Amino acid sequence: MLSARPLDGIFVVDLTSNVAAPFASAVLADLGATVVHVEGPSGDDCRRMAPVRGESSAYFEVVNRGKQTMRSDIRTASGRAALDDLLRDADVFVTNLRPGKLAGLGLDADALGASHPRLIHAALSAYGPTGPERDKPGYDAVLQARTGIAAVTGTPDGSPVRAGVSILDVGAGTWLALGVITALYERERTGSGGAVATSLFEAGASWVAYHVAAHQVSGEPSRRHGSGHPAFSPYGIFATGDGSICLGIGGDGLFARLCEAIDRPDLATDPRFATNADRSAHADDLRIELERTFSQAPATAWAQRLGDAGLPIDAVQQPEDLLLDPQADRTGILIDLPGTDLRVPGLPITFDDVRPQPTDPRID
Repeated sequence: MLSARPLDGIFVVDLTSNVAAPFASAVLADLGATVVHVEGPSGDDCRRMAPVRGESSAYFEVVNRGKQTMRSDIRTASGRAALDDLLRDADVFVTNLRPGKLAGLGLDADALGASHPRLIHAALSAYGPTGPERDKPGYDAVLQARTGIAAVTGTPDGSPVRAGVSILDVGAGTWLALGVITALYERERTGSGGAVATSLFEAGASWVAYHVAAHQVSGEPSRRHGSGHPAFSPYGIFATGDGSICLGIGGDGLFARLCEAIDRPDLATDPRFATNADRSAHADDLRIELERTFSQAPATAWAQRLGDAGLPIDAVQQPEDLLLDPQADRTGILIDLPGTDLRVPGLPITFDDVRPQPTDPRID
């Protein structure tokens, strides 16, 4: 029987702020680790990210769930002594200080490794632990721009757009948590700790791997495709009689089934749409034809009809619609945040059908 709290007994010291690195340690906390989040004297900047309620915020509650919190100025002798006391018992040290500042404080992996040989040192930065830009500051949107994500997001005739969620914060945080868990497993075999590092830059580079490869294959520059996809058609968001649906047709067989389900056999025999490559080349023409048909009924009706035909489709909803979504309720993806009146999506993983749940060990 798998445990839903496999990291029970692991102690994590979290010297982080903002979103990405705190999210990494929130994952560890959900998995059972005891996490102490060390904030500066004025508190984590994340507490002041809108919307704010009291001394906290929606962002802070999400990325610092399940953690103990304490405030300390590590630049003072007493603050540094308090941090050192925590590190003596720690299995993992998570930080998002810039590499140069980390080294200047004697908190880099080399400095701590000598006195804490079993410690897993987990560092998340904007641009990575090495290279000419390692000490540059950066936020999610900035690195979406740098790595090309913004350039391929948005409509073809529009401007580059930041993705609507903080994909690099959450992505880099997830990679860091995965690295920590891997390092803990390795420590069980070797008895030694080590350094795990990732960055918003590296996470962003990994997300655009297809585009980098496609450019080398085709010789063409990457382009924006709106909600569509450069490799598949029809794929993306389509207008209906009263809203929008998202349709994913990844092969010729599915396209034939779509044409049958919407009573448009003419599309199946149109040479412009004969193969996926043909449809991708004539994606705009196909969109016009499909939206002409989709305009005849509301989004929910199309979602039901095409879903019943075994096609990958869904209506476009707001994030908050998950609060009343029967599938969200049945899967148990929504969790209660202890100490708050908030329900939010938890970890997207279960262990023998049990989803990890955050505890409420915070001490302010």
